Amino acid sequence: MILIALLIGTIATILGALPPGASNLAVIKTSLNESHRESLKISYGAGLGEVLLAFIAFSSGMVVQDFFEMNLWVQYLVAAVLATVGLYFTLNKKENTESKQKKSSKYLLGFTLSVINPPVLIYWILVFSLLGKWLSSAASISALWLGLFLSGVFIGKVATLYGYSRFGTHIQKKKSSSGSNINRYIGITLIILACIQVIKLTVI
Repeated sequence: MILIALLIGTIATILGALPPGASNLAVIKTSLNESHRESLKISYGAGLGEVLLAFIAFSSGMVVQDFFEMNLWVQYLVAAVLATVGLYFTLNKKENTESKQKKSSKYLLGFTLSVINPPVLIYWILVFSLLGKWLSSAASISALWLGLFLSGVFIGKVATLYGYSRFGTHIQKKKSSSGSNINRYIGITLIILACIQVIKLTVI
């Protein structure tokens, strides 16, 4: 029964990570411009970021949700950061990106792209609210359950991004000039996320 926690964590993460996001596109871009091994570093960093968001949602999900609701400026700030980074990726030339990548940590890049994503945190709050009854009945083994669940989260995120990395390698074999386009896709994705965040705040 306990091992089901590992399976649930893996499946829930894959479902949440499958839609194209900033970290997914960053993995494809790194596969195109550098190597599959370098893209895996982004995957590991993003996996740790996903684990952190899941743990925050588990330990203080409602507190975090109330904090966001009471301090809307934080959400606007996150949207502004996403839009700024998105514009950077969209307007930046490929050569400049490559020179900066040599100086930056791929682990840190993956971790950052994973963490600065409020919708993912809300997603995990929803997941744990749906699992509420099971969690309350398994209170005596919550530490073991949570450890296996978070392990599943890490496995699911890395496995999903591994698939995106392989997809990037497949693209590279067909088109050698796709790197700059992926740059723009990452930027546009971040800008769209920022716009969705602002629209949601304005409507609600």
